[in-house]
Amino acid sequence: MRDAADVNSETIVTARLKREMDERECKARNALSRTEPGLRLAPGDVVTVVETFGSNEAFLVEFNRPTRREPDACDWMGVLYPAEIEMLGSAHPRG
Repeated sequence: MRDAADVNSETIVTARLKREMDERECKARNALSRTEPGLRLAPGDVVTVVETFGSNEAFLVEFNRPTRREPDACDWMGVLYPAEIEMLGSAHPRG
């Protein structure tokens, strides 16, 4: 297991969701203790890859609504598989 984000360079890896996850599936697959009612993920939503499992066999990702204002928090976190996401690449966050 290795981190997707390189801590030394603070690189952030993002991916785009390929398929819809309805409210029921979001709740069932959420690794957080709570899921906001009505939360669903749509194709095209961008997630941040937090960790990579195996040789890109699965990815722990977090999703934040564009309106989220709380730092160090996310709206949804869970494991997605290569068939469910399209990797967008990496970027260095603005400091």
